[in-house]
Amino acid sequence: MLLRRIKRFIEENNLFQPGDRVLVAVSAGLDSVALLDILLELRDHFNLKLFVSHYDHRIRKNSLEDALFVYRLCKEKRLPLFITSAPVPMYAKREGLSLEMAGRELRYRAWYELARIYDFQKIALAHHLDDLTEEIFMKIIRGTGRRGLAGIPLKREDLIVRPLLFLTKEEIKKYAQEKGLSWRDDPTNEDLRFLRNKVRHVLIPFLAKEFNPKIKEAVRKTAVIIAEEEELIEGLAHETFNKVKATIDDDLALKLAELKKLPSVIRRRVYFLAFHERGLPLFRITSRHIFQIETLLTGKAKGPVCLPGNFCVYRGPGYIRISQRITTAEPFELVISSPGIYDLPFKNLGKVLVEKISIKSLPDSAFLQRAILLDANKVAFPIIIRNRRPGDRISIPGLGHKKLKKFLWEKRVPAYKRDSLLIVEKDGEILAVYGLYIHPMFRPTETTGDVLLIRLENSNA
Repeated sequence: MLLRRIKRFIEENNLFQPGDRVLVAVSAGLDSVALLDILLELRDHFNLKLFVSHYDHRIRKNSLEDALFVYRLCKEKRLPLFITSAPVPMYAKREGLSLEMAGRELRYRAWYELARIYDFQKIALAHHLDDLTEEIFMKIIRGTGRRGLAGIPLKREDLIVRPLLFLTKEEIKKYAQEKGLSWRDDPTNEDLRFLRNKVRHVLIPFLAKEFNPKIKEAVRKTAVIIAEEEELIEGLAHETFNKVKATIDDDLALKLAELKKLPSVIRRRVYFLAFHERGLPLFRITSRHIFQIETLLTGKAKGPVCLPGNFCVYRGPGYIRISQRITTAEPFELVISSPGIYDLPFKNLGKVLVEKISIKSLPDSAFLQRAILLDANKVAFPIIIRNRRPGDRISIPGLGHKKLKKFLWEKRVPAYKRDSLLIVEKDGEILAVYGLYIHPMFRPTETTGDVLLIRLENSNA
């Protein structure tokens, strides 16, 4: 009996723990409707608390009917339902993604957010053996490595689980028909203009007919072997990542000398672990991105390598660093007329805190490490906060003035960060460059009573 096989599969792979709060993703299609019914049948055995999520991609005209179908199903089964939605076509166009890729990214983002807010221990998805086979062939067609050949993981980050991954679509459909379940078919699944549909309806049937009737099972066995080997490689990569990573100016960095010693298979995994830690969308990272980073590593390219998610990889002296891309295409100027918290013109720069405070009341050194302190008796409002301009100069004791451009080069400030550095100016004189320089005439001394404290808040700069 199918339920008995699924129960054994769940137990053997430790997919659920007693008392788990499980969010079941239901699209209204056959697979997810069957998954929900199966988990309802097994709910008491595993002591699960079930919740349902439906995501409206706003792609098809009748997508609201799908949402209504899931609503009625949950009402009948007395299950809590979360419906989330986003204009996937608009997002795809903005990010330069296919509709499939954009929908996937937004769906997963919504599920993870629901899990965080409502404390779900598991998110159950209805992927099956046909999906696994299609995914692997699609990756082979596009080009992939060992990770891609492992296909769709049974578990991911101890949150995503796929209890039907060992079953074929045919087995799931037979179960649904025997139970008298209703579902909604998506006509786009038959459209051969999409690669996935061509693989599903043309390539796999051809391979099954001409080469191996059990092609799906053969692919599954291969994927299982590779996944087991992947687990070992991933463990080695984690150990290595912890040895080579560093933090530079709040950016995650990787030590060049250590990276160059690594076998390429481990080095590539280290990149992905770094991307994951920085919150990049991993499924949008391609072999082309990795190749570009490798050329950056060898010095054949100077970079930067720009990645999905508004991040770039830059090479510096002794390291490569992963930074959020700073966009300050135009000069900006902010007039500060009194203490307060001010929004900077570019949201990835955050806000700036300006405060007049007694020098005896200053916070701890960790807070001050990334702050500008000026003698308040020598600096009166208004002051100006801006980014750099051509011809900027700073005062150097005993040397007169030096070009800011040369100063930043000497300080080895990466080129990509120079235009986003905050400069404090008063009456045409540069009083400070954030994190790097304070005019000697305006630094606090032993006789200073009050100081002007300037600090970036929630910043990536």
